[in-house]
Amino acid sequence: MNTTNFPTMNTITQAAATSGLAVYRIRQLCQSGRIKSIRCGRRTLVNMDSLAAYLNEGDAVQPAPAVGGIRRADES
Repeated sequence: MNTTNFPTMNTITQAAATSGLAVYRIRQLCQSGRIKSIRCGRRTLVNMDSLAAYLNEGDAVQPAPAVGGIRRADES
């Protein structure tokens, strides 16, 4: 049997309520690439594991450098 662990994804509003950060700060972190997020229609879904890692490590987590306008995907 093949089991896949999917990450916990929340909307920006839910992520802000859970973390105690402001909604605009969560948006900034998503746009800068400091935390992982995806667009799903009109919504942005935040990877909560990535947000937790950011909160634990602070700005030590650097976004992947953009190469020719394309951002390299994390291999984790």
